[in-house]
Amino acid sequence: MKIAFKTRLLANNKQASHMLKACGVARFAWNWGLAAWNEQYKAFKEDSIQTKPSGMALKKQLNAIKKEQFPWMYEVSKYASQQPFIFLNQAWSDYFKKKKQNGKPVGRPRFKKKGKSIDSFYVGGDQVVVSGRLVKVPNLGWLKMAEPIKYGGHINSMTITRTADKWYVSFSMDVEVSMLPSKSQARCGVDLGINKLATLSNGDIRYWDTPRPLKSSLRKLARYQRRLVKKVKSSKGYQVLKMKIAQLHKRIADIRRNTLHQLTRYLTEHFCDVTIEDLNVKGMMANRTLARHIADVGLYEFRRQMVYKSDWYQTTLTIADRWFASSKLCSDCGVRNGELKLSDRVFRCECGNGKCRDYNASLNLEMYTAR
Repeated sequence: MKIAFKTRLLANNKQASHMLKACGVARFAWNWGLAAWNEQYKAFKEDSIQTKPSGMALKKQLNAIKKEQFPWMYEVSKYASQQPFIFLNQAWSDYFKKKKQNGKPVGRPRFKKKGKSIDSFYVGGDQVVVSGRLVKVPNLGWLKMAEPIKYGGHINSMTITRTADKWYVSFSMDVEVSMLPSKSQARCGVDLGINKLATLSNGDIRYWDTPRPLKSSLRKLARYQRRLVKKVKSSKGYQVLKMKIAQLHKRIADIRRNTLHQLTRYLTEHFCDVTIEDLNVKGMMANRTLARHIADVGLYEFRRQMVYKSDWYQTTLTIADRWFASSKLCSDCGVRNGELKLSDRVFRCECGNGKCRDYNASLNLEMYTAR
């Protein structure tokens, strides 16, 4: 199985400066290649005798002039200036084939601007050396990681990225994952929401609260952004405040991601069969009143984690039909209450059923495969 293992790099200022330089080389190679591609493709469209551009051809063109015009590229790993052309070739291929990402067609490759694009660079598996909590970065040396790699297997590559002021390394690996059996043979239905992140039909925990990290940090974020617009752009104070905003955004994302990891691991470890909803997140985000609250929950990330973790733990994951009325069906007698409103938080039925709306929906999802 191919997996990724990501951990933090404990880099000093000198090491961070070198990695920033490598990120700059990768960004420059991408922009150079994209500009050359646009120019050569335009010439190809006007005159079919011209050769159609490709990532490998552009890489050879840069290598031919790199020693004379861009000697500073040799100060970092060779992959920093070569791999962007492979990514560029793949990006154009996805665009021409009209592939979709998150339900939307992939757009044309765009230039990467310093300070706005993600700082990262790729290192091939032939240059990756790991020893315990140490990883060797080409042309730099050994860097300490926050933790050793948890899995044994072949390392295909690694990608070093910067988020706010922190550096991370992500290893792409081929491993033999030991499939852990579920601790019980119970089934569980999961109803997702805004007030409660998840309502479970079974288990020791019925309601899983959402931390709402964005909502709790909105005032602080707004205060930082008001101060930022008053600063002189590119000044020292501007850069310091911009970094504080990036750190706050990272903290918000980390809290949300950590909560989702705890929930998805609990579900895949404790149940052999889990049923979740097929939510129309895009349609829900169109509601301007609820859009920010829905984004603060991370519904798509929950489903993404459930898909791959269910494979790890051999848990059967069932995604209910989008039009399955889990909230409007009585979990006791099966009668549908078509007049139920969103404001009705307690489901009541003529049979005497009077359960919490979300808990009633989770029970219906648990029995979804038996219907």
